[in-house]
Amino acid sequence: MAYHFNNRISIIGITEEMNDEGGFEEVEAEIAKPWADIKTMRAGEFEAMGFSVTNVPIRFIIRYRKGIELNHKIKYNGDVYKIESIENDDGKNYTLTLFANRNEM
Repeated sequence: MAYHFNNRISIIGITEEMNDEGGFEEVEAEIAKPWADIKTMRAGEFEAMGFSVTNVPIRFIIRYRKGIELNHKIKYNGDVYKIESIENDDGKNYTLTLFANRNEM
């Protein structure tokens, strides 16, 4: 399958930074800014994986990289998506598929 890595996304994580009082506080920071191939998912596919359809499911396919975790978020097109699952495609360290969803408000 040919991928079209033509959409820029931001991977957001929590980091600790020193505040003015000398203590540490948790802040959101950009971990990575990879190019992605984006695939929407049908509700049936998402239900089969055990997720609720009250969310907007989406797949982000990026080139393989270490350091992406389930507690990270994805910013794309002005929306924030919660990562639900991370799959190393075919176990070959070539691409990662990030299954994510955006809650409907």
